[in-house]
Amino acid sequence: MLGSGRDDDVSLGLPSHLARPANSRALATAARWAGLICLAAAVVNVGSASLADGNVTSWVTLLVLVPMVALLLALARGRTAGLTIAYLLVGTVCTYFYVVALFTSTPAYRDTNLFVVALPVVAMTLVGGTGTGALAGILWATLGFALAEAAVIFGAATTERAYIPDAISLGAYLLLVGVLTFDGLTRGTRSRAQAALHRAVRDARLVDLRRELLAASTADLHDTVLSELVAVAGAQPGPLDERLARRIDADLRGLAAGVPAAEGGGAEVAGVARVAGVGLPDADPWYDSELHRAIEAARDEGLTVDISGDRTAYTTLGDEARRALGLAVRQCLVNVVRHSGSPSAEVALSAGGGSLSVMVVDGGSGFPASAPAADRLGLRQSVGDRIARVGGTVDIYSSADVGTTVILTVPTGPEAAVSEGRAG
Repeated sequence: MLGSGRDDDVSLGLPSHLARPANSRALATAARWAGLICLAAAVVNVGSASLADGNVTSWVTLLVLVPMVALLLALARGRTAGLTIAYLLVGTVCTYFYVVALFTSTPAYRDTNLFVVALPVVAMTLVGGTGTGALAGILWATLGFALAEAAVIFGAATTERAYIPDAISLGAYLLLVGVLTFDGLTRGTRSRAQAALHRAVRDARLVDLRRELLAASTADLHDTVLSELVAVAGAQPGPLDERLARRIDADLRGLAAGVPAAEGGGAEVAGVARVAGVGLPDADPWYDSELHRAIEAARDEGLTVDISGDRTAYTTLGDEARRALGLAVRQCLVNVVRHSGSPSAEVALSAGGGSLSVMVVDGGSGFPASAPAADRLGLRQSVGDRIARVGGTVDIYSSADVGTTVILTVPTGPEAAVSEGRAG
C-alpha cells in the first residue's frame, strides 16, 4: 500500500534508509577499534623496551598514554561532541609527553619518521574522523591529525630531534578522508534513487486505482442503464410512474457525478471510490488531508517517513486546525531534509484530554532549541505562529548528536471552535 512507505524501498542488502546510519556506525566503530589497536601497539612497543633496559623514563612513556586509552574507551560506549573534543585535547598533551619521554629514553631515535611515533598520531586522526556525516568526519579527522602533528613537532623541538613527517600517519589520514568522501558522494545517489522509487510506486498505485475505479464506474453504468431500461420496458404505456421517474433521475445524477471524476485525480479519485462503493484506502479522508500531502511531499524528496498513532482524531478536527497542523508538519519535515542530515523521520499522532498532539521526530544533528539559527526561523514562524493561531502550542526538544523532537498540540473540544472562529 502506498501509505506504508516502508516495504517499497527495499533493495538487495540493507534498505537505503538504513544503509546510511549503518555505514556511519560501522566507520565509527572501526575507527575507534583501530585507534585502540594503535595505542595498544605503542604500549607493547615501549613496554618491551622498558623491560629490556629497566629505564624509568620508559615507564613514564607508558603512563602518559593511559588518559588517551581511558577516553577512547569512554567514546566507544557513547560518542558526544564534548567527549570527542576532550579526547583530542587530552590526546594532544599525551602525544607531546609521549614523544618527549620516548626520545629521552631512547637516544638512538634521531628523528620523528618512526613507526612508534606515528601510532598515537594515527589514533588521534581515526577517532577524530568519526563524525555524524562525511564533511563533519573530514573536519574532525583534519583537526585530530593537525593537533597530533603539532604535538610531535613541539616534542621533537623540546628533545632537539629532527622533525620529519612520517608516511604512516599521513597515509592513514588520506585513507580516512578518501573513505569519508566516497561515502558522502554516494549518499546523495542513494537518496535520489529512493525518491524516484517512491514516486514510481505511487504513480503505479495511482494507475491501478484509476483502472479499478474506471472498471467499477463502467460496471455501475452498465448495471444501472440495464436496470432502468428493463423498468421502462416493463412500464405501462403513457407517462412514467412518479416513483420510477424519481429513481431514474437520481441514478442519472449519481452517474453524472461519478463518471467525470474517474478521469481526474486526488480528491476526485477519492470521490469516485465513494460513489462507486469501492472499499479502497484512498477513500479515507486522511488521504485528502494537508498532513498526508505533507508526508508524501517529504517522501518525494527522499525522506523516509514512518506514521504511527490514531489518525481518526486528526480527520475530525476543523478545517483551520487540520490545515495548520498539515502545513506545520510540512515545515518540520522540510527542516529534517535540509538541516538534520537524517534519512528518516517519524510522525506520531495521539489524542486525549481534549487535545491532539502530532510529534515529528528525527535522529539527525540537533540545535539549541532556545535560540535556533537564522535558517531555522521556520520553526518560529511557519510552525509556532501557525499553531498558535488555532489555539495550540509547540514544544521543541533538540540537542547535538541526539536529534530533534517537535510536538504540536491543538485543542479538539469547544476551544478549537472558538480559536478557529477568531482566526477566520
